[in-house]
Amino acid sequence: MFYTEERLKNWIERIKEASDPKESLEISDKMLEDFIIAGIKLLESIKSKEVTKKEAVEQIKGINEIINKRFNLEDDVKNELFEITKDSMRVVLKGLEFAVNGKISKKSFEKLFQEAVKMEKNSDVNGAFENLAKMAAKVLKGEKLPENFEIPDEDLLVIGWFDAVDAINTMQILKEIDRGDED
Repeated sequence: MFYTEERLKNWIERIKEASDPKESLEISDKMLEDFIIAGIKLLESIKSKEVTKKEAVEQIKGINEIINKRFNLEDDVKNELFEITKDSMRVVLKGLEFAVNGKISKKSFEKLFQEAVKMEKNSDVNGAFENLAKMAAKVLKGEKLPENFEIPDEDLLVIGWFDAVDAINTMQILKEIDRGDED
């Protein structure tokens, strides 16, 4: 299993132990990064034939069940932050599912995002989520986000979900840098 309930619970305990909101946020960011790294490693395991696509899809389903469980961090701010992070993890997970199944959109990042904003404004939250997951899949498969990507200054779910796509992009760039250091 590329990501276990025990691993998630370890992060939850660290968030619970955090002494202030800033520390909780930092731990939540690290939890998302850890989740993204695990997802990237799952894709690499498929590529190296350590895991079949079918096994990967089963693992993704199992992780989805874990993420969708209810956890109580015994603090309203921490619970809210955790739910936001879980939303980002869901974007990563759906993006992984698309990537594993080879469902990579040919649309540009900008087009997918513009459509997602429009969908959300028209109350199609599921469609908006799918578009962000399609963006995540593209990045997981190695495409880079444009450097000057325009984000509207509005209170929309897709903007929060975009953080997951941006985090994947950052992790992919860091992975490339690490590979360059090894050469």
